[in-house]
Amino acid sequence: MTCPVPGKLVTLALFLLTLATPAWSQEPEQEQSGFAKEGGYIGVAGLFDVKLNRDNFDGGSIYQKVNGVEFLILPLFEKANMIRGILGVRSQKPRSSSVTTGRSIRARSGGTGEATFQAINVDGRYFFATNGRVQPHLLAGGSFPWLSVKDGSFSDATPNADVGNATYRGFGVNTEAGVTVYPHPQFGIGVGYRYRLMWFDRATGVSKTDFELQPRFRENGGNLVITGLFTF
Repeated sequence: MTCPVPGKLVTLALFLLTLATPAWSQEPEQEQSGFAKEGGYIGVAGLFDVKLNRDNFDGGSIYQKVNGVEFLILPLFEKANMIRGILGVRSQKPRSSSVTTGRSIRARSGGTGEATFQAINVDGRYFFATNGRVQPHLLAGGSFPWLSVKDGSFSDATPNADVGNATYRGFGVNTEAGVTVYPHPQFGIGVGYRYRLMWFDRATGVSKTDFELQPRFRENGGNLVITGLFTF
């Protein structure tokens, strides 16, 4: 059995379908995107008044090879500012960005030498209120730090004592709470407080031998961090 449909009703139905189709296609997109653009990004961050724990780096502590004559020093460090480069991806599900960062600092040790601190960090950042320009964020991740002390290792195994660099390596965790402001969907400026924990458990000295530190030592501290991000 067939039922005739008036031509005006057919025309009206087709008109409503043309309106509904774009609306249906846009609705999922709105659920998957906020104010900030998604995708890969680069950035730079500055950490201010960074210092290493003086309980460890007191300028007087020394590691000595067990039953040996190789030594590694723990120098005294002053406060310094740090610069960190950032590579990352921002995605909507989950609403976070995974980043790999590197940072370095050069500081005088005890006024007599030079040292370099570096780390590779793998962090996840979770943004809240993503539909607005102002987005609070939380960060958590892991860290792989190393510290090189110029001429920080020596050995008395030879008449002319050998001197070389000392390198300490370990692992750590990062946390941060702050807020990121997006003047433009592709550009964000973040301000936060970052707290880190690091454990150094290995070292290399003048002999280029990889030693296990006994006891290992821990570093912790918090700093203000300002971050700029640009999304492609």
